[in-house]
Amino acid sequence: MAQSTRIRPSVPHALDTQTVLPSPDRAPHVPPPADPHESAHQVLNRRYAELLQEVRIGQTCVQYLASFLMALAFMPRFADITAQQRGMYVTALITTLLAAALLTSPAPFHRVVFGRRLKARLVVMSNRLTLAGLLLLVVALGCALMLVLDVVGITAGPYIGIATLTGFVVIWFGLPLWCRLRHSARDEN
Repeated sequence: MAQSTRIRPSVPHALDTQTVLPSPDRAPHVPPPADPHESAHQVLNRRYAELLQEVRIGQTCVQYLASFLMALAFMPRFADITAQQRGMYVTALITTLLAAALLTSPAPFHRVVFGRRLKARLVVMSNRLTLAGLLLLVVALGCALMLVLDVVGITAGPYIGIATLTGFVVIWFGLPLWCRLRHSARDEN
């Protein structure tokens, strides 16, 4: 007998609601779904999938930056950099690798808690780790930019680097926070 291709909305079970949704004192509130037929578990699955899609952009950026910084140490001119430039390099390299660790953390976190009914905790923690990773990526990009500008002899390098860092922080964090505060949570899920 052929199966029906009609999509049926899933009915949330009492067990799903109790085990999937975090309690208010332990984790942030999970807003109601945009689709009335979407269960709490489906909301969490969708949010985790969206987060993973967004993280891919940061992961690509951090991979390119890490490869650039690691290759830099093997360049002949690297031995001639000053102690200050070496400090910027080490700071850029460490923050890049920490950003890589944080931006890739949702996958191993998922593997460790898989099957333990901790999806809500996974989504919340993955979001926090991703935000921390993006913040470290901003620092890494700023340090790498200041290093390159200093090596090529741009005396305004630190000012350009700080202006660039400020621009990243405003665009990546300030603008979304401003929109979040300005518009209500019910506008869009």
